[in-house]
Amino acid sequence: ALYRTLARRGSTLAMGLAEAARDAGVPLQVNAFGSLLTPFFTSAPVYDYQSALAADSGAYATFFRGMLKRGIYPPPSQFEAWFLSAAHTDAHIRKTIDAARGAMKEVARAR
Repeated sequence: ALYRTLARRGSTLAMGLAEAARDAGVPLQVNAFGSLLTPFFTSAPVYDYQSALAADSGAYATFFRGMLKRGIYPPPSQFEAWFLSAAHTDAHIRKTIDAARGAMKEVARAR
């Protein structure tokens, strides 16, 4: 049951990040598997190192700072995966998605 719950929360977070980006007009690809995910600020699929390098690291930096201001501490590099654990609740996922909505608007303004 734990792994199904983690996978559901990972999927919810990945979809929430993608929706927040789409609503703000920010190109984003979210690579996810189970409770792991990595958002890349690009409109092209990310499938290897070269395609990851094409993502906008400046946009990720803006997003990262926006998330920190909202009390969410994602990995400081767009090349690091986000890991969910049993300690993360549905409320944490909702709070993270809500924070991402604001942070994505900051990314959009900075573009």
